Amino acid sequence: MAALAGIRVVDFTHAIAGPTATQMLHQLGADVIKIEPPGKGDDFRHYTEHAGLPAMSVPFAAVNAGKRSVTLNLKSTEGQALALRLAASADVVCENYRPGVIERLGLGYETLAAANPGLVMLSLSGFGQDGPWRDWGAYDHIAQAVSGMAIMNGTEAGPFKIGIPVVDCFSGYLGVIAVLAALRERDATGSGKRLDVAMLDAAIKIMGSAASVWSYTGEAPKGTGNRGFRLVATAEYYACRDGWIALGANHQHQIAAMFRAIGHPEMLEDPRFADHAARVANYAALKAWLTAYLLTRDGAELEEELTAAGVPAARLREIGETLQSPHMAARGLVQEATLPGHERPLGILGPGFAVAAPTAAARVPVLGEDTDAVLGELGLAAAEIAALRTAGAI
Repeated sequence: MAALAGIRVVDFTHAIAGPTATQMLHQLGADVIKIEPPGKGDDFRHYTEHAGLPAMSVPFAAVNAGKRSVTLNLKSTEGQALALRLAASADVVCENYRPGVIERLGLGYETLAAANPGLVMLSLSGFGQDGPWRDWGAYDHIAQAVSGMAIMNGTEAGPFKIGIPVVDCFSGYLGVIAVLAALRERDATGSGKRLDVAMLDAAIKIMGSAASVWSYTGEAPKGTGNRGFRLVATAEYYACRDGWIALGANHQHQIAAMFRAIGHPEMLEDPRFADHAARVANYAALKAWLTAYLLTRDGAELEEELTAAGVPAARLREIGETLQSPHMAARGLVQEATLPGHERPLGILGPGFAVAAPTAAARVPVLGEDTDAVLGELGLAAAEIAALRTAGAI
């Protein structure tokens, strides 16, 4: 049985962070009911790389496959009443509005918990539910900017954001951890709680070692660019004859194995490169040697030689090459979802760890397609649902 079988999640989230959390809850077996505004839906439905249907972008599909879509007008009295009924039937409610919005919609935690004391409510926001910055707007690159991540990831040319929404995603994963812990506590006590996850907190959590270095020294650590954290030239990215290769020789035995594998054991006899301290002191000289040498070699050949010798090393690949590799096929990370209007399934990612009972192939929801079914589960008759639709509540 899936870990969260029988758990119902009412999902008021949008964009990336919240939907990432609720999709993982689905992948663990929960029934996730996604609440969207009538007519438009989640803004992310209208993002880039459309999947050939209105309101069905590929980025939206990637983090919402497997959920059920219900359209509710939360600005209407009827829509709010339906949302309250759904929350009363739920184990978990997730939202990622700006702080205070969910309360203004009449769906704050105190209101929901009065009808459902065991409810776990996850609130995801940019800067948290309290603090002087709580009302600031946030996107992934804003959180990267404020946390120090963009500066630490920069070079002499200036700051650089990480090219994927790493903070959004990690915020969602923290949300899942918090929900699972709260459900475990509810099993023991019968009481739910509200969970407060902030993107800024998540960004700084990713930078935990840097935060502790600053706490200890009073100085923010500098980014190392493509250099490994031991600051040796043998753990870095290099151009080779047909692309790029990542070297990961950090320790003495790895460096010795690397030089032997490439046929240059004499490098360790050079006092400039004989031990770690010498290699750090003479970083520029060793990097210059490696830069010139590696340009004469093919990446695939180097990868094979070095990994066979026990040296961490790999060619730099684009994501498609890796996703199509036999290794990823064996790992089972890539799963398939049914994409309405398409015969070919869409590749989406599973939870990222092995589960005993993986969920079946998911379907990306068309906007509002599950509204009648879900409201029927609440006991509404077809005539009542039709009246709500006429009134613009659904």
